[in-house]
Amino acid sequence: MKQKVKIISAFLCGAIFFSGVSYAADNYLKAVPVKNSKILVNGSEAVFEGQAVTINNRVYMPLKELGQEVGFSVSSGSVIQINKFEKLPLTVTREGVTITLNSLSKIDGKVQLNITVKNNSNKSVDVDLSQVRADDNVKGRKMYTTSASSFFTPINDNWSLASKKFLDDPVDSKSEVTGNMQISSVSKGTKNIYFFFESHSIPTSFSFYVDTEGLF
Repeated sequence: MKQKVKIISAFLCGAIFFSGVSYAADNYLKAVPVKNSKILVNGSEAVFEGQAVTINNRVYMPLKELGQEVGFSVSSGSVIQINKFEKLPLTVTREGVTITLNSLSKIDGKVQLNITVKNNSNKSVDVDLSQVRADDNVKGRKMYTTSASSFFTPINDNWSLASKKFLDDPVDSKSEVTGNMQISSVSKGTKNIYFFFESHSIPTSFSFYVDTEGLF
């Protein structure tokens, strides 16, 4: 469900924060700080370090701080990416390959990610978990990276699979596998985890932005 962002006495229509300086366009426009308006995010007042400003009767706000309030990842570069952290299960399909993150659980003090890979393409594909990043854009918490190891979960009592590392081998065409990946170094109170899978045989990538509020 998409969260609604309510802003009192201001209309959010920009994604770039401008400090209180003038800039040149067709005419010189002055950025005026918004000082007397409260900003409510999902019914609760939000206070930003960066100043909201109005330019030509439009309101501009610090995007990264707004993302912290509503649970979004905000990354800058040649392309500014904004992604919503959501609860599991989550599914992404690329080039005939579907990856589903089913659940995150803590068993005997170890965090396990249960995933399903379904390959509907006409060739075998490799799938690698190449990046795990936690507490991305969380107010008061420092982002950190962690790692993963994997092991196969026996299905239908086929225990011969138990010694096989999950996703070490390519996933065959028109087949489906389910297994667990052990995630190390997950800190207590972690709010979100970003999982980045990639396949060099297609090639393509799969990004998952997982809301882990209350799990750890």
